Amino acid sequence: MGKTVLITGASGFIGRSLINEALLRKYDVYAMVRKSSKVDHLADKPIQLISVDFSDSSSIARILSELPPFDYIIHAAGVTKSFISETYYKINVQYTQNLVNAIVQSKNIPEVLMYFSSLAAFGSGNADSSIPVKNDDIPKPITNYGVSKLKAEEFVRNQTQIPYIILRPTAVYGPGERDIFQSIKLMNYHFDFNIGFHKQYLTFVYVQDLVNVTYNLLESKNRNKAYFVSDGAIYTKKDLGYYVEKKLNKKVFHIPVPLCLVRIIAFLTETIGKITKKAATALNYEKVKELAAINWNCDIDPLTLDIGYKAMYNLECGVNQTIDWYKKEDWL
Repeated sequence: MGKTVLITGASGFIGRSLINEALLRKYDVYAMVRKSSKVDHLADKPIQLISVDFSDSSSIARILSELPPFDYIIHAAGVTKSFISETYYKINVQYTQNLVNAIVQSKNIPEVLMYFSSLAAFGSGNADSSIPVKNDDIPKPITNYGVSKLKAEEFVRNQTQIPYIILRPTAVYGPGERDIFQSIKLMNYHFDFNIGFHKQYLTFVYVQDLVNVTYNLLESKNRNKAYFVSDGAIYTKKDLGYYVEKKLNKKVFHIPVPLCLVRIIAFLTETIGKITKKAATALNYEKVKELAAINWNCDIDPLTLDIGYKAMYNLECGVNQTIDWYKKEDWL
């Protein structure tokens, strides 16, 4: 009999890939989504959709108590950008607390709860070197998003009723991703803007590698641990543009943009967004803080030790796969 998994954030970029991989592994899949979530793309998949109000822990507990036992619960729902700082706390922290409390209340305790955090929860590493951020480092998040992820992590770690695994992926890209896609789309029109003149140590992980890590850890004996996830390589800010240019086979003009100008643009973007009450764009003041940081390397040795992790995709290979998908889906 197959494993049963409950996935939150199923309508998102990573959530979709988590569902696809679970189905490939012959899991029985339940997808927990907000009533406002767009789920048309899930209509043809053999999964059970569950609409919930994440602000109401009691109602979630009632729903969970009526469902079959879950082997695994993956909490991938969250918000990555907002013009309102309180939104990060509400969705990333309070909703995580509500879900965990509901699981306990329902007594539908899984073998393990997988919580999707972020490298942003620990912040960037030593600015004078490429030394990776490690689990025993003191977390120093530099954004409201990172702070919210750290607070949610702390809640998951401090509860004792549910075994857990925490994942802290670096920048995730792949088919269906929309933020890095904006840069790729711009390069398709021959322009690439490199933010700042400073050197950076950047890391990436292709979504399929992240998904493989997720299920390989769930199916392992490792519990009550946290892991950083990247493809294991370090890149410069020019590498992404180079690989995109190569794949598109187009001449791209790589234009450096001073950080001070980017901050002004981000300020204007946020001001307009707050007035119009539109969702935050890929370039906002929070994002500028990340773009200004020097070292986004992270330590994946624990993954190698515990599950023999080795990324299937480096940045060039992943970019090629991603652009092929964008073209197939008429995004490019």
